[in-house]
Amino acid sequence: MKRFVAVLAAGAALSGLGIAGAAEAAARPTGTTTCGYGVGARVCLTIDGRLASATGFASSASGPAQFASFRLELGTTAGGSLEREDLGAVVPAGGITVGPVASTVPCGTGITATFTVTRAGRTPVTAAVTVPAVC
Repeated sequence: MKRFVAVLAAGAALSGLGIAGAAEAAARPTGTTTCGYGVGARVCLTIDGRLASATGFASSASGPAQFASFRLELGTTAGGSLEREDLGAVVPAGGITVGPVASTVPCGTGITATFTVTRAGRTPVTAAVTVPAVC
């Protein structure tokens, strides 16, 4: 039982940092989801009516676990920023999920989600996707 409580506490702590836990994964919106890909990175954008939600995923690098910086951003094609999250974490062997970030969006606007992963000694990798908000 103590081990189970410790796992829940660790999950809650990571959740507070913007790293999705099981409870957050279940709470994501159920609308239309579209994903964009980069080398070792993926961003998925879900539009459900006037709500947009973006989640990023970074795969692990070869070798030992490595620290990375992440930027997950939700914006409009007109250049407006709706929501953004910047954080850093060690990428474990199975990869890491960042987010979600969410915002209400104006109907008929193009919504863009971008996810950038920066690791020491490597060129930053960005994944992006754009879809219209049809309400």
